[in-house]
Amino acid sequence: MIQTKTEVSYGDRSEKSGIIKIEVRPIEASPEKTKFLVIDWDITKPDDDPINSKEVVWTKYQIDIMDAYLEANNDFSGMTKTEKEWRKIQLALMIDTQTNLLPSGKTIYRLTPDDWELCEV
Repeated sequence: MIQTKTEVSYGDRSEKSGIIKIEVRPIEASPEKTKFLVIDWDITKPDDDPINSKEVVWTKYQIDIMDAYLEANNDFSGMTKTEKEWRKIQLALMIDTQTNLLPSGKTIYRLTPDDWELCEV
């Protein structure tokens, strides 16, 4: 989905470091909202345990606003419906990560918005 461009330090109580990949999985949908599971992985380690995970809920209003923005600013021609929807989730994750900043002005993992890139699902 998205990942850090380089290895970063992520251990709160240790000196762990690696390339962080963030994955989003829709887990529950209704006409009013969608619940997603956001999972952070260190892709430099062979471990199957995530670094962190959390559930996030987006209302239909948030989803509709993001969808309109993505449709207006991206070319999804030639993609199947499934490819298009996964790409939208990927792009929405990138936008949310790069703009939903901590009070320090940093993204999660105390990075800058430019420290993130799109990656394969």
